[in-house]
Amino acid sequence: MRSMLRTAALAAVFLFFFQPLPSSASWNMAKPLKDLLARRSEQKKQEETAATARPARFKDNGDGTLTDRRTGLLWLKNANCAAFFEEDQSGGKNSRSWHEARVAASRLGDGFCGLKDGSQAGDWRLPTREELLEISNDVSGGQKWEAGEVLLDIQPFYYWSSSVGDLYPDYAFYVGITYGMDSHAFQLNSFHVLPVRDQKKD
Repeated sequence: MRSMLRTAALAAVFLFFFQPLPSSASWNMAKPLKDLLARRSEQKKQEETAATARPARFKDNGDGTLTDRRTGLLWLKNANCAAFFEEDQSGGKNSRSWHEARVAASRLGDGFCGLKDGSQAGDWRLPTREELLEISNDVSGGQKWEAGEVLLDIQPFYYWSSSVGDLYPDYAFYVGITYGMDSHAFQLNSFHVLPVRDQKKD
């Protein structure tokens, strides 16, 4: 009995290792792999075509401003402007305290920061926390939109918002545009300034 079992086992091993390979017509691993690569290539082409067909979110107006087609807001193109008005005492830096940032934004007008849009002091303001987060969600993360190309000299550090904390009136919210995150800090901290304004209605 043991001899018969041993013989059967050896026969099974022999058949497993020495049976002829199937013909290429019935067994071809290269074909499924080629089909998979072809499908992925076609999918990538379709995604690129769809991305090209979508209108750019930001329109460069050629006057130092960018129009956000999603929200209708006008953003200052220069994300690292150092002098927002006559005798700006920033020392050649864009960053400043929250109160100074509000003044800088409110006094910005045509002739400063590359603006040729006819705007005047009082037209511009600090963006709200939500407005900054709205654009930062496109700049950071998986979707890379045109901000890296159209916003001039965008800074990796934080930008002030106009939003003040409910529980801490001496604190204001800031947003890391390139990180897509926000928090609040004491208003004497120095963060960057990126003004925004609403489009004027005729």
